[in-house]
Amino acid sequence: MLEAVLLASQLWAAEEEITWDKIVVTPYRYGETLSKTASSVSVITAGEIRSSNGQSVVDMLRPVPGVIVRDWYGNGSTATVDMGGFGEQAALNVLVLVDGRRINNVDLSGVDWNQIPLDQVERIEVIRGGSAAVLYGDNASSGVINIITKKGSGKPKANLGIEYGSYDMNKQKLSIGGGINDKLSYWLSGGHEATHGYRNNSFVKDSDFASKLEYSFNDNLSAYFNSGFHASSYGMPASITQSIIDQHGRRYAKYSDDYTNNKDYYFMLGPKIGFQNFGDLEIDLNFRRKDTDSYFLSSGLDTQGGKIETIGITPKYTLSSSIINHDNKLITGIDFYRSLYSSKTFYFDKTVSTNLNGSLNQYTNINKNSLGSYLQDEFSIFKKLTFVSGYRYDFARYTFGYHDNDLHDYGKSPDQDDKVKLDMQTFNAGLVYTYNNDSNIFFNVSKSFRFPEVDEFTYLDQNWQKQLDTGLKPQSSINYQVGLRHKLSDRIKGSLSLFRMNTRNEIYLNAKDFLSWGSWVGKNENYNNTVHEGLEASVDTKLNDLIVLFGNYTFTNAYFDNDQYSGNKIPLVPRHKGSVGLRLFLPKNITFNITGNYVGKRYFLNDQANAYSQLNGYMVADTNLSWHRKDLDITFSINNLFNKKYSEYAGVLVDDGSKFYYPSPERNFSLKAEYKF
Repeated sequence: MLEAVLLASQLWAAEEEITWDKIVVTPYRYGETLSKTASSVSVITAGEIRSSNGQSVVDMLRPVPGVIVRDWYGNGSTATVDMGGFGEQAALNVLVLVDGRRINNVDLSGVDWNQIPLDQVERIEVIRGGSAAVLYGDNASSGVINIITKKGSGKPKANLGIEYGSYDMNKQKLSIGGGINDKLSYWLSGGHEATHGYRNNSFVKDSDFASKLEYSFNDNLSAYFNSGFHASSYGMPASITQSIIDQHGRRYAKYSDDYTNNKDYYFMLGPKIGFQNFGDLEIDLNFRRKDTDSYFLSSGLDTQGGKIETIGITPKYTLSSSIINHDNKLITGIDFYRSLYSSKTFYFDKTVSTNLNGSLNQYTNINKNSLGSYLQDEFSIFKKLTFVSGYRYDFARYTFGYHDNDLHDYGKSPDQDDKVKLDMQTFNAGLVYTYNNDSNIFFNVSKSFRFPEVDEFTYLDQNWQKQLDTGLKPQSSINYQVGLRHKLSDRIKGSLSLFRMNTRNEIYLNAKDFLSWGSWVGKNENYNNTVHEGLEASVDTKLNDLIVLFGNYTFTNAYFDNDQYSGNKIPLVPRHKGSVGLRLFLPKNITFNITGNYVGKRYFLNDQANAYSQLNGYMVADTNLSWHRKDLDITFSINNLFNKKYSEYAGVLVDDGSKFYYPSPERNFSLKAEYKF
């Protein structure tokens, strides 16, 4: 076997010289080569997605430097992505885009990662640090994840895929794409997936449809229309304590019948107008509606129905020109969003109904209007030295309406009808020096921010009545980042970056108590200051056309500063995180992959005082074997190869100090087949 491998390696190496592709990314809301980007960026390519074990986008993010994934149930339905060490509030500090469209919700629910099926994704760009906040605004506190979906071109092509695996997992997908006369580009995709899940009542059922259409009228005018629909249902088994694990096992569900239904759809369209030597104008118009119904049949909470409607208008203008023989790129634009948030609770009574036709107990209506304007310029001081600077101003207005019918006789909460106005200014400045081909150093300083989510203003007081805190402040960070991207040879490249974020008024939930039916009593408050600092290092090696190796390491020191917890570590943030991977291209079109992800110890959720022992670290290895022949691909995968028992998410109850866990899946398998025609 070894002789065959060496022979194949020599033959393939003789046929083709190994080179690294030039990567074009969109951190500036337009295409730019990675070598001219003044921030730390990682790109997950289409090839890496195809060869991975990933079931979802969050699975693809686990090996990325500086990224921590916490999946409550191991099925993607409730997962958060952390960059920079924000712990419990991570989901609210990372902005997620799909083809430039914001998919962060305006409430505390964060991002529904399952609305982005992995088979629709062409590549994923991860921009770490706050430098992108000038162009993207709210929620881009610690970074931006931009997901680029597939598009059609050329002759019509269809892709049919099926997948089966552990926990009765099954997927079916079909996509069709192509183009006509270089004028029309079309791509349509539909799919269904389901699993019973690792834990009891951790099932997921998803159905998706997406389309991308683009038509070029001429060289200076084109228009596009994108749409998507996502329907899902998933169980909520809740957390379990160690005593429950000892008695019933890790797969036990505290609540065996609680579940949620989601329906989410969007439309996005607009023209792209070129003015030849006078720049380009793009006007994006988008609409999104998300409906969420949650049924707490086991825990006994009121049934909840929620709706979010968002309208966005985001024109932008870009101009590439020369100033005294120096390249210059300017971008300016406006981001306007109007979000209507509605939440209703219906009196829970098992003997009456489990749907949303029961007696209305409470309702909340919150409108959020936000308007941001930005200007950024990229100027080539010299051929190898580029300076980037920008400024942004954002304004947000919230209108609140809340009413309580007090059907539980707890004491009527006061009606809330009020308004809040907030504003924020941001900036960035960066330098990139390319000292060698595909090698550069960069530095940037920036300010990023996030406004409070619509439901962070409300809270339960000690009498279990809902109140409104209009004094909650927006959060801001001053960010510093310096880095090196170095191409050692045609076979080896690496990167190193240092970062520091000084965050003021970081928003967090100060949990005073935990009620027997599973609700928090407490309120969202502002810390005085927190610090998030560390380093990220990575190396990629192509030993030859047969063997590819990669590895990365992240050190994060996230702590409280200048308040009651001064010097303490932020819960859920590990100091050490690393990934290693190996890919072998074997004879007979067989490829072998293995990836290991390590996450170190971290303090439990709610342990700001660092009074309890830390949650254990873990190392999880995933591997697969794939075979390719003409238009057929077959992949067999094993996740958690060594059957590690661990939890990505866990906390401590503030009233009695007991610890609760969300156990992650043990060893599991999948078999996937794709056919193109």
